[in-house]
Amino acid sequence: MQFIRDQLFDATNEEVCSVDSTERELDPGVILRRRTAFRFGLGALTTLLCMSPMNVLGQEVAGESEKLNDEAIELETLIARLRPEARRMISSDVPDEEVYIKRAIEELTKLTELETNRFGPPGSPIQSDYQAWVFPVSLYQFRMEPNSVIHIHDHRDVNGAISVREGSARIRSFDIFEEEGEKRWDVLAGKLPEKGEEFLIQEKGDVVLKERQGVGLTRTRDNFHQVEAGPDGCLLYDLFTYFKLSAAGSHRVAWDGKHFDPNRKLCKVTWFSPDHEKQESKQSEEDNG
Repeated sequence: MQFIRDQLFDATNEEVCSVDSTERELDPGVILRRRTAFRFGLGALTTLLCMSPMNVLGQEVAGESEKLNDEAIELETLIARLRPEARRMISSDVPDEEVYIKRAIEELTKLTELETNRFGPPGSPIQSDYQAWVFPVSLYQFRMEPNSVIHIHDHRDVNGAISVREGSARIRSFDIFEEEGEKRWDVLAGKLPEKGEEFLIQEKGDVVLKERQGVGLTRTRDNFHQVEAGPDGCLLYDLFTYFKLSAAGSHRVAWDGKHFDPNRKLCKVTWFSPDHEKQESKQSEEDNG
């Protein structure tokens, strides 16, 4: 089990740490990092091991579930509540993502303020801070300057929930579109347009979220989205649940920002080549061990 709250740190002989990490670029200058082991000071680790079973970083325990309420919860409690449900969902033959996402949004909006001193990269208008990774759940927070944009990208083999903690954010969501009778694409089966091939996406939602409001996406609903910070900027909590690590990832699309068919809100796009090539290279390396 891994539980990460730091992105970059100097290891000392009093810390348990990992130096194995991966990163990917979600947007120019927006780099998401993931470590594959955990790091705690020995004192914190001792405290963790002595905690009650329900609070041990998402560990499933026998007995009645903890009674939910509207009180603020710590990060460890959020993981403890959601991880068992996430594991049941991804192991199901017919996962009910909508029920899980609704629950994830509810829990995410209760989350107490997270530490905010590890954002990066410095100077970027969009900074990420990686807070937790306990398979199959991970949590980021994003600090976005006023009117900054994370451009349209998809989330393959992942579902997600976003909650605004400060400011406001406009979330625009899209799905791959096919005309009636055309069935070339199947997101769950990995049948997607090739790099360089133009395809259609349809805008399905456009909402402005304010503090403590949230929205979610599944593998087949609103799976492409764009995030635009409001006039005062925003702080977002972003939770992802992974179905297949080997295939999971995000891919940008190139879009002129216009609907070519305004009545149906259709957009013509292609994969953003540099990002797509990076992801393909990473996927190939993973598949080849």
